[in-house]
Amino acid sequence: MVLDGISEAGPPADADLLRLIFESATDFAVFAQDLSGKVISWNIGAERLTGYSDQEILGRNGDVIFTPEDRAAGAPEQERSRASQNGRSEDERWHQRKDGSRFWGSGLMMRLHTGDGFVKIMRDRTAQHAKELELAQSEARFRMLATSIPQLVFRCYSDGARSWGSPQWEIYAGLSDAASRESGWLEAIHPDDRELTRSLWRDAQQSGEYYAEHRIRRHADGQYRWHQTRAKPAGQSSAEWVGTSTDVHEMRGLQDRQQVLLSELQHRTRNLLALVQAIARQTLKSSTSLQDFSREFESRLGALSRVQGVLARTDQGPIELEQIVRAELEAHGAGEVAEIGGPHIELVPSAAQALALALHELATNAVKHGALRQPPGKLEVNWDLRGHQGDSRVVLNWRERNVAMTETPLVPRRAGYGRELIERALPYQLNATTNLEFTAEGVSCSVELPLEQTK
Repeated sequence: MVLDGISEAGPPADADLLRLIFESATDFAVFAQDLSGKVISWNIGAERLTGYSDQEILGRNGDVIFTPEDRAAGAPEQERSRASQNGRSEDERWHQRKDGSRFWGSGLMMRLHTGDGFVKIMRDRTAQHAKELELAQSEARFRMLATSIPQLVFRCYSDGARSWGSPQWEIYAGLSDAASRESGWLEAIHPDDRELTRSLWRDAQQSGEYYAEHRIRRHADGQYRWHQTRAKPAGQSSAEWVGTSTDVHEMRGLQDRQQVLLSELQHRTRNLLALVQAIARQTLKSSTSLQDFSREFESRLGALSRVQGVLARTDQGPIELEQIVRAELEAHGAGEVAEIGGPHIELVPSAAQALALALHELATNAVKHGALRQPPGKLEVNWDLRGHQGDSRVVLNWRERNVAMTETPLVPRRAGYGRELIERALPYQLNATTNLEFTAEGVSCSVELPLEQTK
């Protein structure tokens, strides 16, 4: 037998050496077949791999180690035909042992130089094949996932050099996979964010994890949108990294808005606390006893709480003037007694709060001493707009009639919190013009403020 130029007709030492190699190759199945496929030699490696001893297989057709389906498809004959034509035939496929179990055999069949047969060398690669199959399936799952999720998926090396970008990346950034390779993908990063992006990749080589927030250009409209980009090594010993970029533009805008709202809330809280302190201070100043202070302070806090409740329901937006008037009159049991009316006018929160406190003082006085205490008394609250466009003013009028006047907390001889609020605080806070009178028929009060204070 001649194999690849080695002839058994050579010196005996060479023949013995060839035989020893042939018989000791236990990790490889090495056997020879004639042109019809009949086995003419069979080494110990072939016996270990297939389960057939040389006594069982010599003289028999070696096609028995092929699976039934491959034998039916003519795979053994095709292998020998290729080896006859090309001198060799490589083959990787499932094979069958004597006991019916299967293994993945990787074989090479070569034509003998004598032309009267073939020699085949084969090894068991079942474990490697399983790993390759698992890897291929994993790769298929990865690509299916990577091309289905809304994130921009990529593969790269530990320095950030791209090796692959998902179709989503190509569509979003307008850069092909080829153009994105290596550092080409940085073309889609905002110029102001590129150096930070690079430096974070340098840090990631030490930390083993990449995280960045940067702006990526959207090809469809050229807008740069904020993204969170994260990446980690694909495995413990892998040099390849896998990462995603997630659009967080809206979320980042909400966070900015949240911060603005928090700052605004802190500002409003400080202002509200300052107002409560002022109310407490003025109430204490005008009170004759602790009981009197407690009653008046609680009443004024109630008015403040009511207007704050309305502001909360409108999310600190404009409030209708009529809503403020009705809320205070109803709180004092005068919702059905008083005559109110006027056009639709909206107040900004600061104006609504100040007017609500002023209306509370007027209503409290009316309940104690005026039109809301004396049955013949009448109360009218109306409002209107005056002036022309560009110089319009809102005018609110409070008129009590048929009241037998007595000394009240609003009488000039003792200027209490109510009078301080109407005659001093409103002009200061709202640039308003106020007029508080104590007529023979009852209290009359007008508050006039620029229209821009209500917008």
